[in-house]
Amino acid sequence: MINNIFISIILINIILLNGLFIKFPFGPKFNIKDKEIKKKINYNVSLNQKKIISKLNGFYGLIGPDIDINKISNIFDLFTADGLIQGVFFNNSEITFIKYFIRTDKLKYEEDNGRIPNNRLIKLVFEVFNKINLLPNLLGVSNTALLNINNYTYALYERDVPYKIKIDCKNRQINTIKKISLNNINHFSAHSKYINNHIETIDYDIYSKSVTYYKLDNNFNILSNKKIYTKYLPIIHDFWSNENKIIFIDSPLIIKMNKIFNTPMPVNLDVNKNNIINILNKKSMSVEKYNVNGSFYIFHYANYRENNTHMNIYASIYDYIDFNELNIEGKYREIIINKITKKVEINKYPEFEEMNLEFPILYNNKTLFRSINNNITNGFVICEDMKIIKKIEFVNKFICGEPAIKKINDSYYLIAFYFNILNSEDSKLLIMDLDTFDYIDIPINEEINLGFHSIFIDNNYL
Repeated sequence: MINNIFISIILINIILLNGLFIKFPFGPKFNIKDKEIKKKINYNVSLNQKKIISKLNGFYGLIGPDIDINKISNIFDLFTADGLIQGVFFNNSEITFIKYFIRTDKLKYEEDNGRIPNNRLIKLVFEVFNKINLLPNLLGVSNTALLNINNYTYALYERDVPYKIKIDCKNRQINTIKKISLNNINHFSAHSKYINNHIETIDYDIYSKSVTYYKLDNNFNILSNKKIYTKYLPIIHDFWSNENKIIFIDSPLIIKMNKIFNTPMPVNLDVNKNNIINILNKKSMSVEKYNVNGSFYIFHYANYRENNTHMNIYASIYDYIDFNELNIEGKYREIIINKITKKVEINKYPEFEEMNLEFPILYNNKTLFRSINNNITNGFVICEDMKIIKKIEFVNKFICGEPAIKKINDSYYLIAFYFNILNSEDSKLLIMDLDTFDYIDIPINEEINLGFHSIFIDNNYL
């Protein structure tokens, strides 16, 4: 017995020293490259349209989970599938479509050991042994957003650290370089920012009920940090950052103990409690807290304004959220904080209350949202603060994820993927002039998955 324990300790130390994971044969090996695609796109457009395309030199990439949306019934499962980049390389009017999987520790482990079963006991074992680096992080899927810093791009997921990838426009390919090691940071927000040549991120800890803000240099070294304690369960998906402030919302999320053993994420919003707005002053590192009369959740912030007396936060607000459902609706509203009285009010506008809007993108003093009707993302809405400038609605088209907006000369163009809801393989690349709203359709004719966030990187950065 003692010899067995001694041998086990030696083996564990050898594994730790060599950076190896314990192997469990869950099923047949596979090569994820077999699911990847790279192909030149042939298309016919007018001469004027081709001139526009020829100016889009760079890469449009959409990152998201490798899932069949028809088999998903809850928010949690959306965030736990392998990270997949779907994109197009533009090179002097030549277009190359690509599908590429981020080579995370989890995915590489499954390639060698088979797919890990969706079993609670197995997940618990992985969670425990991941703490001592003996098994990969099952939530390390890198499927949420892309952050470009200098010549490299980083695939992000809020319960893991970044994966450094190289987007090679010359050879029209993507490669995973490495997983980034972060000193004293356990998780790196999927909505990390790159502002004034510095990285800003947050890490939340549900056990200590705290959120820590970090300012980092380009090599991910910590320059400053601040821990902020929250009242509620701090599942913080996004935060607002500008030159002076960090803003995040402490929403009254609770764990439903009666569902803890039969649901993947038994968390929902307690509508009987009130939100707290946390505002960190970057210079003094002091924190102000503002109580809100009501509860809501925010996935993404749209904009922020401030004057001598008021702070205005613009966002899609969710009055109801249960992470085990997909039945959620984002209402675009204005949160107004009175700096003198410390009171908070929320302005609702009737036209926006009839819509389901998300994934805001700021451009040229405007905000563009994806609009959702009957669970189908079929258009866009463009706003200036709380005024609608333009509604764009398509018929039988499902927008696959967040578009990117690219400025060419003095005009802005929207770039996105969509597919025909009657035939998912009838997919196209959409390029739209955001002044005239004329658009170009380019057939991809490959099945395109649901995506989250996107990026456009110019050739000179690649």
